[in-house]
Order: sequence, then structure tokens, then C-alpha cells
Amino acid sequence: MPAQTARSQANHSDAVILCVDDDDIILDIVRLTLEKNGFSVVTANNWRSALDAFKSNLIDLVMLDYEMPEMKGHEVAVWIRSVDPTVPIILHSGSPNIPDIATRTVDALLPKGVETHILVAAISDLIMKSRMGRMPPPAIGFLSS
Repeated sequence: MPAQTARSQANHSDAVILCVDDDDIILDIVRLTLEKNGFSVVTANNWRSALDAFKSNLIDLVMLDYEMPEMKGHEVAVWIRSVDPTVPIILHSGSPNIPDIATRTVDALLPKGVETHILVAAISDLIMKSRMGRMPPPAIGFLSS
């Protein structure tokens, strides 16, 4: 097993990613790629399933397709943020024309087909920052005599 894969699995064996895409083939490819790199993955192929999955699982990061029927990825992001404003969200899209309003609702924009190491690094970085932000401040103790 390559060192990077082993390191990813060691660091993120407890991280759960919600992947949302209306294309089941892409959803399977992303799921397998992320699982191979040590992440647990929950999938949804529409916005309703995504919201149900988000509400019923402890999700560390959400990856959303932009072009989906009924509701665009950034609109799903708004709904997810209404449930948990701190969860990191990546817009993962093959669309060349993502409006500014969409990019402002998410933490990162990654094109579909991006190299695995870039995808894993972006996910890892966002999860680490999110977890650091949720950590309580260190307790400061004083010794008394």
C-alpha cells in the first residue's frame, strides 16, 4: 500500500463524506476512490435523499454536483447549511460555467476528473480545519500550593 494511501486511512478512518450526484456511475467512482483513500462514504443521487442522509448521519464533509435535476448543488448547500452551518462543502462539477453565487455558498470548487491526490488533499484539509474549529479551547490549569 502506498504511503500516501496508508497515511490517509490512518488520519481519516472516522471521516464520513456525503457525496451527492445524479449520475450513478460518477457517484460509484467517487465513492470507490474515497473509500480506497480511507474515508467512509454515504451517497445520494438527488437533493431529497441528500438532506435525509445528512440529517440521519454524522457527516464530516459534503461533496455536491452542481448540475442536478430540480435543485442545483449550491441550492442543496444552502439547505445543508441551514441544518449545520459549519460542515465543509465542496462543489464537484463538470460544468464550465458555475455562477459566482454558487461558489460563494461552498468552501471549495473542484472539477470532476481532478487527480485523486488533489481531491483527497482538499477533503483532508477542509475536514482538518473544520475539526480544529469545532474543538473547544484548551483548558488552562493553574497549580496552587
